[in-house]
Amino acid sequence: MEELQNFLTRFKFCPEGEMLVGIEREAFLVRSGSIVPIAREVLEMLGMNGRYGYELSACQLEDRVGPIDIAHLLEKLCANEVEIARAEQSLKFQRFVCEVAPDDMPLDVYPDPTGRYQEITKTMPREILLAACQVIGTHVHIGMPDTITALLVYNNVISHWEELCRMGDGSCGRRLEIYKKMAPDFVPPHYPSWEHFYREAVEKGFETDPRKCWHLIRLSVHGTIEFRMFGTTCELERIVTWAKRCHELCRVARETTR
Repeated sequence: MEELQNFLTRFKFCPEGEMLVGIEREAFLVRSGSIVPIAREVLEMLGMNGRYGYELSACQLEDRVGPIDIAHLLEKLCANEVEIARAEQSLKFQRFVCEVAPDDMPLDVYPDPTGRYQEITKTMPREILLAACQVIGTHVHIGMPDTITALLVYNNVISHWEELCRMGDGSCGRRLEIYKKMAPDFVPPHYPSWEHFYREAVEKGFETDPRKCWHLIRLSVHGTIEFRMFGTTCELERIVTWAKRCHELCRVARETTR
């Protein structure tokens, strides 16, 4: 089936990335005590080098680590901290890591040069846009070698989604309640095959852009299993704990499916 094959090519699984870890960590940007849409200014200083990027909200910064061996995760997180701290001092801003921003935060959308964010938000109701902008989190990626392994591991780890939600909650559940407004299909479903996954993608309209799949655990175009339920924290060791748990779940699932 040609359509399915085209869909599969969107996922960059590779043997070299198996069980490597990636982290995407979001933060709000604050200046003079207020959340402000200065992401472009901050990124111009930090550089769009793969370690830093934008989110839908122009008030957010994302910093990234990986793919790396999990043993080096804390070291790389610390390196990002040092670099961002220099930018904070130079540009007179701070990061705000509260998981849920106030309802009156600015709703400026980042001027995504691809036009993707503008397309997503052009007919989006204000309450959904607010939900998308006012929550931040930490995403954990665990690399998979191929489509077969990825689906087998995914189906084995999704039963842990509630445990991981509890582990990553820093807002007494408020962040996830708001997230669910934007993503009512947040619960990761079991897929008997990639054909079933593709049919759901067509039904829900993300067959050309799997990043529009909002499950809390998902098969990611980056060639990973992505865990999206964790909140945010200043404690880097806590992020490492989250990553280690996800890594362990995938490792056990991988061994079970061999």
